[in-house]
Amino acid sequence: MKTKSQKTSFFSNLSPYLKGYKLLFALAIVLATLSSLTTVIGPDRLKEMTDLMVKGLAGNIDLAKIGHIAGQLAVLYVLGALVSYLASFIVTTIIQKFAQGMRNAIADKINKIPLSYFDSHTQGDTLSRVTNDVDLMTQSFNQSLVTMVASTVLLVGSLIMMFKTDWHLATTAIISVFSGFALSSIIMVKSQPLFKKQQVNLANISGYVEEIYSGHNIVTSHNARQQAKSDFQLLNDKLHSSMWK
Repeated sequence: MKTKSQKTSFFSNLSPYLKGYKLLFALAIVLATLSSLTTVIGPDRLKEMTDLMVKGLAGNIDLAKIGHIAGQLAVLYVLGALVSYLASFIVTTIIQKFAQGMRNAIADKINKIPLSYFDSHTQGDTLSRVTNDVDLMTQSFNQSLVTMVASTVLLVGSLIMMFKTDWHLATTAIISVFSGFALSSIIMVKSQPLFKKQQVNLANISGYVEEIYSGHNIVTSHNARQQAKSDFQLLNDKLHSSMWK
């Protein structure tokens, strides 16, 4: 059974590769938070503009005040887009540096591991760990780190604005959201083993393709092309099945 230290070792092992980028990452979080706040504040200002237009239908419309609010909204949304771009740029830069450091560490590790490792693992599996797994991890980090913070701020801000506007609608929306979360959790629990299986199948097929390609002359001389094709089809079907599910 895994201990708590073993469960958290994944993140502790990654921390050295992010060393030196903590301030930049904190700046990206602040910028993402500001971007989310502009998204929350904008609709509230639009509501004020709409109210002014509706009130002015029976008389004179206060164009000066409406223009003032419109100007504020323009500045607000431009600033929001700018800080959102900066946050994404900073995070992408950090993640690419992280990926570079991890690939260098993997290269150093490969140069130090005993030859018995290569005898017990296919070359394709090793290549898959160096390329596919690292790329998948960096893509996941790039898509989730700042998005998680921004989404949290957006959720809290939206809830405040919703209860400020109408608590009945806010309650209905919350129930719907939590129902979606519950459904997503069920799907995630069932999909995680399939995702792991997909990565294993991807490594298997990469290893098989590499071995057949490097040993093409041997396969041809032993008239094993049909067998190689059948074995590849079997591995491909397994990969397709795990990806489809």
